[in-house]
Amino acid sequence: MVLHTTRKERYRIRNEIEDTVKEENINRRKFHEVSKFSYENILRKFYYTFFEYDRNIRYSENKKIDLSYAWLRFRKNLKQSDIIHLRYDNTDIACMKSLVPDYSDNKKCFGIVADGWVYEGEISEILTAFSEIYFITDFYIVSKKFDWVVVNCEDGECIWRVSS
Repeated sequence: MVLHTTRKERYRIRNEIEDTVKEENINRRKFHEVSKFSYENILRKFYYTFFEYDRNIRYSENKKIDLSYAWLRFRKNLKQSDIIHLRYDNTDIACMKSLVPDYSDNKKCFGIVADGWVYEGEISEILTAFSEIYFITDFYIVSKKFDWVVVNCEDGECIWRVSS
């Protein structure tokens, strides 16, 4: 089964992220939504770097990238870390940080929500914002070089890193 979110549900997640930014007093220079002009390029680079896109039937039909359950379609030739299992609806920020190569609090990355929202900022700020969102299903912390991605998979109740 593939998750389809309505426009209203997609925007609810974005609005919750914005509310969290305000409530947690997150500095916009350390975490912000990517310009709409950059969305498509970032999503395409992310998708084509990490996923078996020829298997995504809906992409070939709709010419639109769909990230729902994308974690099931990682390329087979990529390296995968051990999987860290979590309790349902629990984002373990410390575990996610431990999966980031050469982690530092001010390291800049992309935060991509399965519903298609793309953010840029420091990892600690991305994780703070994303971990507070109840309706978020899956999200990805992606290096700006697109050489690794840390996956938070709510359905599988786990996190792991994939790298090239």
